[in-house]
Amino acid sequence: MRLSVIIPAYKVEKHIEQCIRSLEDQDIPHTDYEIIVTNDGSPDHSATIVSGLQKVYPNIKLIHQENQGVSMARNHAIDLAQGNYIMPIDPDDYVLPNTFKRILDHAESKNLDVLYLGFEIFDADGKSIWHTDYSQQQGQIYNGVQGYYAARGNEVRDPNRSWGILYKRSMIEQYQLRYPKDVPFLEDGQFLIKVFSVAQTVGFENEKFHQRTTSKGSATVTGVYHTQKAIDGFLKAADDLRRFSNKHAFTDAQQGLIHHGLVNYVLLALFPQVSVKKLGKLNQTIAKIKKLGFQKLETAGVVEPYLRYARQFNISPYYFLLYYAGELTRKKISS
Repeated sequence: MRLSVIIPAYKVEKHIEQCIRSLEDQDIPHTDYEIIVTNDGSPDHSATIVSGLQKVYPNIKLIHQENQGVSMARNHAIDLAQGNYIMPIDPDDYVLPNTFKRILDHAESKNLDVLYLGFEIFDADGKSIWHTDYSQQQGQIYNGVQGYYAARGNEVRDPNRSWGILYKRSMIEQYQLRYPKDVPFLEDGQFLIKVFSVAQTVGFENEKFHQRTTSKGSATVTGVYHTQKAIDGFLKAADDLRRFSNKHAFTDAQQGLIHHGLVNYVLLALFPQVSVKKLGKLNQTIAKIKKLGFQKLETAGVVEPYLRYARQFNISPYYFLLYYAGELTRKKISS
C-alpha cells in the first residue's frame, strides 16, 4: 500500500464529509491507499458520517478512542497505518482532486523521507488569502536539518504545520516518532523537530495541493496558549525532546536542531507571563523549569531570535522576561 491518510475527528460534522470525499476523488486505485479516521470521543455526528461513507468507500477505516486530543488521535492512526507514506490531514480541510499520483510518484522516485506539499489558505468567506511558494526549494533534496529551515521564513504561514506533508512510514517506525502526549498547543512543532532531526532526504512540491480553511475558535483565539495546561505541556515537550536526543547518536547539526526545539519550548512556557500580574505563578513556572534541569539552555545550533533569548535566559529567567518585555514595547512603539 502506498499511502495512509490519517484524520483526527472531533466536532467536525460540518466539514469531515467534504474532507473525505476530496481524498477519495483521486487518480490512484483505492487499493493503493487507506484513510484512517480516529473518532476522538466526538459528541456530534462526525463518527456517524464517516460510518456512512464507509459503505461507499472500502478504503476508510474508523477507529474510536475516548477524548484525548489531536495528538493521541493521530498516534492511534499511525499505530495502525500500513502505507509506505503517512500523511496527516485536518478534518476541516480538503485536498485538490487527482493529485495523489503526482505527489506519491515524486516522493517514491526520489526515495524521500519527507515531502512538503503546497497548501493554500482561505478566509472564512472562502477567499484565497495566501499560498506556499516552494519555487526555490523545488527540485532540490535537503537533509533533515536543512529541510526544516528551508520550509521557514518571515513570510511563511503555519511553519510548524505537520499536516499536508508526506512522511516515510519506515522512518516513523524506526525512530518511533509520535506526537507528544499532554501537549495541548503547538504539538506539531515538537513532532517536526523529531522528524527533521532524523530525516535524511527532504523534498518540496510547489504545486497547490492542500486547501486550508480558516475556522473560528482556534487554540490561539480561545486562549489555550495562556493556560497552565499549555505551560505545563510546553515543559513536557522540552523534556521529551531531551530524552529523545539522549537515545540517539546525533551529529552536531542534528543535535543543534534538537537544541533549537528545546529552547523554543522552554521559552514558550515563559512568553505568556511577560506581563504577568501574579509573581507567584511566574515563580512556580521558573521552579518547574529548574527542577527539569533547564537552569542553562544549550545554545549550539539555536537560531535567531531564540539564540538571543536563550542567552538572556542563561543570565536569568527574570532578566529574559525584562528583555523580552522591552523588545515588545519597542516593537509596539515603532509600529
